[in-house]
Amino acid sequence: MIERAGQVLGALERALTVIAVVFLFVIMVLVVTDVFMRYALNSPFSFTYDLIGLYLLAGVFFFTLSDALREHAHVGVDILLSRFSPAGRRLSEIVTALAGLFVFALICKVGFARALENYEQHDVLSGAIPWPTWISAALVPFGCGVLVLRLALQLIGNVLSLASGRDLYPLPPVTGVGEARGFE
Repeated sequence: MIERAGQVLGALERALTVIAVVFLFVIMVLVVTDVFMRYALNSPFSFTYDLIGLYLLAGVFFFTLSDALREHAHVGVDILLSRFSPAGRRLSEIVTALAGLFVFALICKVGFARALENYEQHDVLSGAIPWPTWISAALVPFGCGVLVLRLALQLIGNVLSLASGRDLYPLPPVTGVGEARGFE
């Protein structure tokens, strides 16, 4: 059951990462085109800064949070982990998941309340185009909500693995002493 939940969640995380990659590509195209329009034709776009800053960058960041955790791409301090037993590493993962769940569930709650308030008040960004702010505010609880699901899966998987003595959920890789982990 944990494996199946991990597969479904992994598929969602990869789909969100693909969307984030598309957002990043759109950012690059918009910036290059806007620079060309500004300096070659003296007619820059009026919407580029707001569109990128309000929606696209938020999407890139929040849509990749959970997939980065799944891939162990976040910064990790594992100086002592190489000296821990597998049970000690599992306990460390459980504590980390509990702390992350608390923080990111709180971010989800506050982010959802803010997005809902922005939606109900028809809040828009003042400028050439009245961009609705609830969309970018909704990216926060959505992206963090997927991360909460990943952390919950890690917590349950590590608790069950620790309780059963079997590797039901994989432990993250640990680098050796004095060994730097490179980009793969």
